[in-house]
Amino acid sequence: MAVQRELAIDSASDEQAVVLKRIYAQRDRIEARRVALSQARALRARSADHVDSDAPLLMRLIAFAKLHPVAVAAVAGAALFAGPARLMRIGGIVLPIVMKMRSGR
Repeated sequence: MAVQRELAIDSASDEQAVVLKRIYAQRDRIEARRVALSQARALRARSADHVDSDAPLLMRLIAFAKLHPVAVAAVAGAALFAGPARLMRIGGIVLPIVMKMRSGR
């Protein structure tokens, strides 16, 4: 590919060579960005399989939801079935317990 680029630049006029160099630089940047995004996606996918115990609670909940979508769907269905009033009562009981557990670190 690099040989073809050099041949194209060598056979072009000065103005065309400048434009071709800009085009090739842009293509290289786009390809580098694509590779970087692909690597970032792979790292994110690999990190979703493992939950860091020191991670914030929200991040652990998101990781749990990704790892166990059926359990999250079951809890969401139970919450919809229970209704808002019952959820508020349960939250009033569970929230202090969770806060106590978090401060016990």
